[in-house]
Amino acid sequence: MTNTSGEYTEEHLVGHAIVWGEGWMSLGGDEEVASVVEGLDLSGRTILDIGSGLGGPAIALAANHDAGKIVSIDIQVEQVERSRQLAAKRGASDRIIFQLVEPGPFPFADASFDVVFSICVFVQIPNKPSLFADIFRVLRPGGTLTARDWLRGDDGPLSTEMSTFMEGAGLTYNWATPDETRDALKQAGFTDIVIRDRRLWLLGHLRADIERLEAGSVRDRLIQAFDEEAAEGWLGAWRLMEVMADRGEICAVQLRATKPT
Repeated sequence: MTNTSGEYTEEHLVGHAIVWGEGWMSLGGDEEVASVVEGLDLSGRTILDIGSGLGGPAIALAANHDAGKIVSIDIQVEQVERSRQLAAKRGASDRIIFQLVEPGPFPFADASFDVVFSICVFVQIPNKPSLFADIFRVLRPGGTLTARDWLRGDDGPLSTEMSTFMEGAGLTYNWATPDETRDALKQAGFTDIVIRDRRLWLLGHLRADIERLEAGSVRDRLIQAFDEEAAEGWLGAWRLMEVMADRGEICAVQLRATKPT
């Protein structure tokens, strides 16, 4: 895999876009962004998007949900650059700032945002209490945290499948359980905390992806971009995720919490 400025290699960046579509490093696309922000009025709101990825989520917030200003941050320069390029291509650059940041506290003043949004990023951040405390800090009173993330079903030993998956992915995972996540959100000061497990949704998407990775245009494009061994590697990773999701070892959840007024 070609090295980049962070953990995500060129194969990660290109491969995810092949599997999930241009601009995406997480499953669900525009529909999942809509589900994560369901019930929130984003019109004219100032939003912090934690984890630009390839730009898809921030662009969806701007294009489909009338968000006012979006500051989308990432710690890897390649993702920020690709996100900027896609936003320009989609005509969304006027409302989105893609900003490269260092790991750690956010470089923003207290009470800067109406909404903090994120998809599949918290799982890679080690100190959840510090993360949620800093999100609480940058939210305005009455503001909302809304996100989708990966959690572990329990805090027991890692299974063989989980260890194999993590080793093959080559990425850092800092797993938390639903109870640990709820406790960290409460500790930060959040109220109205909701953690919604979407196991059946996840399994349906994983199984549809596996079919496309076994044969068809997605597999063909992975082979064309890399080689057949790489395509088999992607398929193997998805099969491991299906096993873990089916038995509840990993969970795709939606988080929602409020900073009191």
